[in-house]
Amino acid sequence: MAFVLLASGCGGSSPDGPPPGAGTAGEGSLAVVGPPSEPPPGPPHGGRRIVARVVALDQVYVYNRFGAFNPDGMIFALERDVVPIDDAEPIGPGNAMLAPDKRPRPLVLRVNVGDELVVHFKNLLAPTVDDISPDAEVPFHVGGDIGSDSTATRHASFHVNGLQVFDQKSLAGNVGKNAPALAAPGQTRTYRFLADREGTFLAHSAGAMTGGEGLGGQIVLGLFGAVHVEPKNAEWYRSQVTGKELAAVATYDKGPLEPPRIDYEATYPDGTPILRILDDRDGELEIVHSDLYAIITGYTNTEAGTTNSKDQGHFREMTVLFHDELRAVQAFPELDEDPSLHGVRDGFGINYGAAGLGAELLANRARLGPAADCAECKFEEFFLSSWANGDPAMLLSRDEEGRALEALFPEDPSNVHHAYLGDPVRIRNIHAGPKETHVFHLHAHQWLESPGHDDAMARDSQTIGPGAAFTYDLLFGGAGNRVLTPGDAIFHCHLYPHFAQGMWGLLRVHDVFENGSPSRRLPDGEIPSGTPTPAVVPIPERGMALMPTYEPTLVVQGNKKVWRPA
Repeated sequence: MAFVLLASGCGGSSPDGPPPGAGTAGEGSLAVVGPPSEPPPGPPHGGRRIVARVVALDQVYVYNRFGAFNPDGMIFALERDVVPIDDAEPIGPGNAMLAPDKRPRPLVLRVNVGDELVVHFKNLLAPTVDDISPDAEVPFHVGGDIGSDSTATRHASFHVNGLQVFDQKSLAGNVGKNAPALAAPGQTRTYRFLADREGTFLAHSAGAMTGGEGLGGQIVLGLFGAVHVEPKNAEWYRSQVTGKELAAVATYDKGPLEPPRIDYEATYPDGTPILRILDDRDGELEIVHSDLYAIITGYTNTEAGTTNSKDQGHFREMTVLFHDELRAVQAFPELDEDPSLHGVRDGFGINYGAAGLGAELLANRARLGPAADCAECKFEEFFLSSWANGDPAMLLSRDEEGRALEALFPEDPSNVHHAYLGDPVRIRNIHAGPKETHVFHLHAHQWLESPGHDDAMARDSQTIGPGAAFTYDLLFGGAGNRVLTPGDAIFHCHLYPHFAQGMWGLLRVHDVFENGSPSRRLPDGEIPSGTPTPAVVPIPERGMALMPTYEPTLVVQGNKKVWRPA
């Protein structure tokens, strides 16, 4: 089968076929040269066939606790995680939203080297901009007509940069006079990819490649995600869950002061795995969790690993998707109206979250929010840590008066990435675009420029442009580095105006077991009950962290009883 293949995007052909009078091959046109062949019986490298049922939908999402939001959001999600806006009608184009207990985050799919990824993609975007449901339009704190910056093009697709494709349509774009491969609202397309090497790869829609903020088209509105290719034979489990989910898989058979046993194969009552990301029921391997964070384990060979960063057959995986030129209604109108504040509004994001200086500053001066009573708050200690304003990009529920009630999404409440002290860590960093160059910089940790070569340069910063992707395999034992330091390590774009506009987060290294219970909540300036710490799932085959104690406690160590300090 022979093709003429170009980079995908919006081309000259209409989504439903070539225009009238289109030429044929041999007249200077681009076309399929040979007839399509039957799909091969399986991946050519002896891997597995992994299935993902993915949808695109219109979804408003909020960037932070102060209320900046994207009113024209578009996202990818697993079909199983979507519910109707109007319960009286079936899920369909314009009548779909993310389930209320799911935080809008970029979709992450995982496969192993040699696997085939089959994406059954359904377009649930509203047929026109006017058809977008007003029931999911804006948070309560904004009044009036904010207008629309959504794309007039409502066709969409699931294109993956850098993965091999099995056929021309799997390029997921309309290119020249090749057969169209976008999905119209309500239509389903199947795209097939081969994972031939480890790494992380940007996924995005090729329906509208330009227009809007930063000429980012559908990407700037949120139609992007990632495909992570893991080592051959790896197994994948969720890394951060709710306290209830961890309790469902944990057995404390040695008492509450000893770490529990974890059943990594436990399921919900309907049979869906709680921790395992793949479901092997019904005769196929289907991705049922699309978390940003995962535990990768059970493999024997990987492309990364050196004497300074010994591969141990497992690592904790963290996804950091940069995106800029945010479509954002700001929490305070002054951030748009006063040009002197443009450099500190929410304009640069990570994983649909942003923590810009401007909203924190104006809230403090107006005596609002968590730092309302902090007259001495100033400089970086005020806006680049969690002490004054809580964790970055945390989302809250509020009452009709605007009073904070609780932090939402306890398994993923903020742009904080969690690990235990000494965990091997790989950070998957992708730049979704659409415009600026950024520099990923992580404090207190390093990685090798080439993760499989001992003589490579050690780095703590990496320049990254739109569409690029890197994996950072942390050196010297991973989380906490060689000095075994628990606590927060900030990561951010090293260009000051970019992290001042929200592009920063934290790697939080824990030295005690985190079970997601209320006792592990952190203090907050607005919420008396505090904000949640996710339950952090231990990596299999690793020694577990000690259980936390809140007062001096008598415990048994070996044959002796000793006092453990609080």
